[in-house]
Amino acid sequence: MTPVASKEVRLVARVSQDVQELVKNAAEMSGATLSQFIVDAVTAKATMVIEQARTIRLTLDGADRVFGALDNPPAPNKKLLAAARRMKEKKGFYYDNGAGSTG
Repeated sequence: MTPVASKEVRLVARVSQDVQELVKNAAEMSGATLSQFIVDAVTAKATMVIEQARTIRLTLDGADRVFGALDNPPAPNKKLLAAARRMKEKKGFYYDNGAGSTG
């Protein structure tokens, strides 16, 4: 199998002259090109935002309640039992968009 070369694309942002100078000076001070500096900064910020969006943060009380529910789960209610029955009948998951259709 031949490796596929990734195609590079252009990312453009319009900024004020002050912002351009600030970023340009920071890039020079770090020894990176302007493009390298911008890509590194944007990648770090994007990674942080994604990580924060995927992380659930709980207080100690909240964590205790989650672990308590896992250790001693409540009895299944009617909705859960109906969902389990539908899953068993359809042999898997389905999506209900709220209009009653499945797909």
